[in-house]
Amino acid sequence: MRPSSRTKTLYFIVGGFIFIYLLFKLIFVIGASLFFSSPDRLNILVYGPSAKYYSIDSRDKIHYVITFSPELKVDVPGGYGKYRTGSLGKLVSLEKNPDIFKKTFSVTTSTFVHFYFYKQNDEIYYEDKSESEKFGPSIATILTGSSNASIFDRIYIAGIFLFNKADSFNKINYSEEKNTALDNVIFKDKSFIKDSLGLLYGKSYRDEQKSLQIKYSKVYKTAKRLGAMLEGNGIRVSDITYEKNLPKCKIIEATSKNSNTAKDMSRYFNCPIEKGNTDVYDIIFVLGSLENTWEINE
Repeated sequence: MRPSSRTKTLYFIVGGFIFIYLLFKLIFVIGASLFFSSPDRLNILVYGPSAKYYSIDSRDKIHYVITFSPELKVDVPGGYGKYRTGSLGKLVSLEKNPDIFKKTFSVTTSTFVHFYFYKQNDEIYYEDKSESEKFGPSIATILTGSSNASIFDRIYIAGIFLFNKADSFNKINYSEEKNTALDNVIFKDKSFIKDSLGLLYGKSYRDEQKSLQIKYSKVYKTAKRLGAMLEGNGIRVSDITYEKNLPKCKIIEATSKNSNTAKDMSRYFNCPIEKGNTDVYDIIFVLGSLENTWEINE
């Protein structure tokens, strides 16, 4: 039996609404992509036999690269303690939480890692000099590898590596502490923060010059490392203070017209912005639940 004209009209209307919904969703995704909202400094992790961190400067074109040995032990936020970078893929696979990549290398580099790319397996990597000497990721890795990037972000990032070769990137080295007895190679975060301070700043944060207070209620080391991460991005942390009972994370500004600093922090940490009293500071960052998800073991 053929559908009636009324049924055809209903199908047409429903189909029209679905088309309009998908169109607006596509426009939103494109509008939110790097083609229209790229940060001053875009930080990318490509995880493999040697984890590589790329920091791309959209303004002055001063790019950096850091290659992390798979034998290097770093702090893993979330209360996991220290892990070899070559074992992080295994941890991610077991926990089914690829966000571990972002948090770990954000804390390690003291910057916002925006995107990460990795192979979806539980392979454990060991030192391989031939692999560590290679520079950039393959375009196939960027376009098809597991990632938190959208298809439009992938295309944008692929273009970056197509048009910027190895000599466009300045290498940043790090210090390590070797313990032969325990067969450990520990990342020296204090030394790295001191040596790299200012290299990986986001210019807009420095231009705004907002002063920030961090409030925490559990582990000081977690608050301190998050503070170092914010400062590594160019956000001035003026104070870290203890306060009881802080259940929810939030970012407080005294004005209803939020700064780029507050908005970027809100997006990155998934914390709402509230208008309120900030005392002598421009922004107050209440860690709340972030103290669990970003916990750094003492």
